[in-house]
Amino acid sequence: MSLTTLSNDYRIDALLGGTQWSTSTGSPVALSYSIPTTGAYWETGYGYYNEPRYGWTPLNNIQSNAFRLALAQWSEVARITFIPLTESGRYVGDIRVAFSPVVAIEKAGAWAYVPSDYGFLIEAGDVWLNPAYTDYSPGSWGFTVLIHELGHALGLKHPFEDSDYSNTRLPGMEDSDQYSLMSYTNYTGAGYVYTSVGGRIYTDTVSPSTPMLYDLLAIQYLYGANTSTRTGDDTYTVSNTSGELKTLWDAGGTDTLDLSNQTLGQTINLNAGQFSSLGVKQTSYQGALSAASNNVAIAFGTEIENAIGGNGNDTFMGNALNNLLDGGTGIDSVVFSGNRSAYTVSGNSTGQLQVNNQGGGTDTLKNIESLQFSDTSLGIGRVPTHAGEVEKNPTEGSGNHINWFLLTLGAALTSDASVTYQTRNGTATAGNDYVATSGTATIAAGSTYTIIGVEIIGDNVAEAEETFYLDISNPVGGGFGDAITLTAVRTIVNDDGLIA
Repeated sequence: MSLTTLSNDYRIDALLGGTQWSTSTGSPVALSYSIPTTGAYWETGYGYYNEPRYGWTPLNNIQSNAFRLALAQWSEVARITFIPLTESGRYVGDIRVAFSPVVAIEKAGAWAYVPSDYGFLIEAGDVWLNPAYTDYSPGSWGFTVLIHELGHALGLKHPFEDSDYSNTRLPGMEDSDQYSLMSYTNYTGAGYVYTSVGGRIYTDTVSPSTPMLYDLLAIQYLYGANTSTRTGDDTYTVSNTSGELKTLWDAGGTDTLDLSNQTLGQTINLNAGQFSSLGVKQTSYQGALSAASNNVAIAFGTEIENAIGGNGNDTFMGNALNNLLDGGTGIDSVVFSGNRSAYTVSGNSTGQLQVNNQGGGTDTLKNIESLQFSDTSLGIGRVPTHAGEVEKNPTEGSGNHINWFLLTLGAALTSDASVTYQTRNGTATAGNDYVATSGTATIAAGSTYTIIGVEIIGDNVAEAEETFYLDISNPVGGGFGDAITLTAVRTIVNDDGLIA
């Protein structure tokens, strides 16, 4: 055990009790744990409250398993190895857990002894529970209590209190279990849990099922981050029947946040250190479910690459990676941080949309209806996969939107084929009625089509119908004739009333 060096990061220092099990800050640690049974040994002069002197009771098998799962919540995110130990006389674990009536007398739910700052204290790391509470199953308030008390046992403090080593506190807006389950302030964005007992209705807020965003920062500062947790291609979901409050820690792989089971609109933010509004919440007994608010965080240092929306109107915010975002059904949008001019929007040979940030990163979009940039928005419209879905007479509208051209072949190719394309004025003019577009389009091997998008400029001016053209030339590969040039026409339909 040793004293902790402060980090000068308020999010961390507000949670540091000042002591830790490892010999230096950031170093890994291996700790034994044991679950005492009847007749277990306790040292004379144990602890401030001398809990064993006043009687104690052991956990049952179900509660013991819940305690092991709570230990795993910490070892998954930090370099802490918990080693199970079967007690024999004075041979006991670094961390022990039991029920004590003293906890009930003191009107507490539970408490734990922190790592010692001098020598070895026999009670350091031990967790004592109130025997009035029996449910510690995952998802319950009791399970959150286990994780909270283990946080103390590992060296964390309450974010609203000073310790002998740190007088840093979290600001009021962040002092809740949305950011840290070491807080006593309940966050309501995940709703409530209602329990009917003997004709009475009891209400509790949804409790965190994991250490939260700042807890991970603090525990990883103390013991280092566990970079072996979930390094494969993992998929994360949330319930569509009950609220959840949690933080996702993932150390690698290509991962997906899958909300396809949801019927309400979701707000999905893939950026590390940010919250998403995922799943549902209940705010009245047997009342209708509503959308949860800022209840699921992605931990700092975690990368989630892909997201799938549900049946509602979803909003996506990607990160700096190449994201694959599928809106599912509903009217879905993707929000980008930069101006429209910083991005290029195009289609690919599978009918999906690609948005390239000129500063780096390409997002692939499916079932997305609009793009929101910092200075404007862009409607996507229906991305066609066959001729019957092509919109040859697009309505002008009041906002910019994409109209799609479809280039098809009669049979799939055995190798890639490409063409160049260029828009050309008719009665419509580039810059006023549409955005001039040119480039190279590829039909991939095995595919029979590709799409080309042209941005229509919307306005509120009454005008005649106007046309523009897309010329396709310079075919390479595939079944195109040599030097062939194809031309498609679009008629922009005025929707701003009659011309006087």
